[in-house]
This record gives sequence, C-alpha cells and structure tokens, in this order.
Amino acid sequence: MILACAGWRCERMISISVNPGGNPVARNDPEHFSIRFQICPDCHATFCDRCVAPKTMLRAAKCRDCGGKLVDGSQRQKVNGTATAAFVQQHDEGYRHGAAGNMPAALSCFDQAVAARPEYVAAHFSRGMALRNLGRLDEAIAAFERSFALDPRNPQPMFDIGSIYAAGRDYGRALAAYDRALAAEPRYVGAMINKMVALLAAGRPDLVLPLAEHALQLETADQSADHTPNAVGYINGAKGAALLALGHNSAALTAIDQAINDGPDTADNYRNRATALERLGRAEEAAAARRLADQQR
Repeated sequence: MILACAGWRCERMISISVNPGGNPVARNDPEHFSIRFQICPDCHATFCDRCVAPKTMLRAAKCRDCGGKLVDGSQRQKVNGTATAAFVQQHDEGYRHGAAGNMPAALSCFDQAVAARPEYVAAHFSRGMALRNLGRLDEAIAAFERSFALDPRNPQPMFDIGSIYAAGRDYGRALAAYDRALAAEPRYVGAMINKMVALLAAGRPDLVLPLAEHALQLETADQSADHTPNAVGYINGAKGAALLALGHNSAALTAIDQAINDGPDTADNYRNRATALERLGRAEEAAAARRLADQQR
C-alpha cells in the first residue's frame, strides 16, 4: 500500500508492507519512498520521516497540519477507525463553504477551528485565505503570519503575504516576504518568479538576472520544491523583461521568444517583444507583436 505524505509539497510516498523491514524496492529508494511514518489521531494526516522526524516517547512530534500529537504509523488502522476531531471537521466544513464561494460562512468555521485548537496551522492559513477574499487584508496577513510562526518550514503563508503586498504595490514588503519564503525553502521557484516580478516593478532589473538563472538551473535539474506550472516560461519572461530594461535588446528578444514558446501566452511578453523588435529596427514584426499583445489583453 502507498500513502501520500502531508508535508508541504513533499513528493515522497509512504510505503506500507507486510514484509519485515519494509518493501525492498521502497527500502532501496529512500529519496522517493519512506517506510517509516507518523500519523495524526486528530486529523489523520500522515508524514514521512523527513517531514516529521520521530521524537522520543517523552516528547511526541506535532502534526504540521493541526498541531496534534503524532503517533507511530503502526497505529494507522486504529487511528483511521476513529472519526477526525471536531475542530478538524469544523475546518473541513469551512473549506467546503469556501469552495462554494461563501467566505463569511467559511471564515466562521475557521474561527471556531482555531479557537478550539490554537496550534491548528492549516486552519490559520485557511482563515488567511478567507480574510483575503473578503478584502480584510491586514487581518489576512496576521493570520498568515500566525500560520508561518507555527510551522516555519512551510513557506506558503509568506508567499501569500508577498502576493498581498505586491498587489498593493508595496514592493519593499512584498520582497521581504518572498525572501522569508525562500529562507524557509530555498528551492521555491514560485516565490522566485514572484520576487522577479516585484523586482521589475520596483525598478531593479539588475537583480532579476541572477535570480532567473538560478531558477532556470533548478527547473532544468528538476530540483524545484514546488513544480510551478509553466515555470520556465514565466522565468524567461521575467528575464527578457529585465534584459529589455537594461538595454540588452537582442538577448531580451531571445529570452522573450523562449518564454512565448514555452507558454503561457501573456500580453506582457508580446508587448516586450514588440519593444525589443522596434529597438532592433524590425518595425513590421514589432507591429505584429503589438497586435498579439492587444489580443491577449
């Protein structure tokens, strides 16, 4: 039997086997499989032995989702034979309300969940999402900060804080949040992409280029922590925009063309392509690129 690990963006699978010592294939491939794991009696989340290292009997490890005390995976059947905790069910109800677009009802459920379990990491994060959707941004940031404080290995709350500040054009605070996300997970390419966009908006194209090269290296080596869809296209788009801002028009065109080739199509890429072509004296091609930019917009 194979289980998924509940750790943030963890792709390791948990192998359960009747064989003494575990399944030999899983045992011989520790990068992709864990044969030791822990489970939460409250929310039933399972964690591999890298996302949550086993503690001594005197100090049980805590669930990275709800803050409950984890038990050894050997108790999985016993745990799964019980209902999840009431506050977990409250959170799940809130999630269903949120998926249906009823943010006030979702927030009410999340509030009740964190009142019952103040260490409920996932509920604080969900609460931040609901508050953000309701336009209560200061409260959303506080909720994300609380989630990150409870699990500083999960960079997602800092990513969302950065997105809030970037949307409000507070690029200094946005960049600080993205840096905190990257300190927690240095291979978080999605945060690198958003940081590049914020750097461009803040007028620092010179800082974009080394970050873009690093992000491309991670993607090429399949070492990114998050596997953001179309990451290479977004990275090359930011790289092209930075090169354009620095006056390297031919190199910018190459990067922008690669971004368009990798997708997705964006108005910014075609607009930047038009600018590069104009500067290179290719007016007819530039006009065609501007028409494509208008269509995308």
